[in-house]
Amino acid sequence: MKIFKTFAAVILGLLFFSIVSVQVAHTQTGRANAETKLTEAKLKACQNREAAIQKRSTQLTKTAENMLTKFDSIATRVETHYTSKVVPSGKTVSNYDALVAEIATKKSTVQKDLNKANTDAAAFSCTSDDPKGILTQFRTDMQAVKQDLKDYRTSIKNLIVAVRSVTGTTESTSNSSTGQ
Repeated sequence: MKIFKTFAAVILGLLFFSIVSVQVAHTQTGRANAETKLTEAKLKACQNREAAIQKRSTQLTKTAENMLTKFDSIATRVETHYTSKVVPSGKTVSNYDALVAEIATKKSTVQKDLNKANTDAAAFSCTSDDPKGILTQFRTDMQAVKQDLKDYRTSIKNLIVAVRSVTGTTESTSNSSTGQ
């Protein structure tokens, strides 16, 4: 009887462990299938939004390029005004060359970071290895471009302030004082 109880306990133990191992294997297979389905679901969602993401990123880079063009035209107009009006009147800005060099440096930094952002935007695809990583990199690049544009604008503003401080009062101020 004792041998029978021991034999029955061993058989029940083996049966229990075999059932548990089958359930574990079934659960692991189910998880693997769920992860595959989740990946497929994320891929479909990404593909549904891919055109909108690409359009948005293209629009962001175009906006930054437009800002760069506007800032460049303002800097050119200030430099032209300085060379054609201020210098002939006998007034000069002592650090004019340094201010112009700073503007050129800031502009090249903006252009370099904008080119990097354009490259990252063009590389986005849902079928790539890491589309989320590419979008994160693009976002980081655009934040750098935004800061570069602020710095570029500040350098142009510094030139404008320097030129205005040499020229003295503005025409509107001189017109209002003579009109009184």
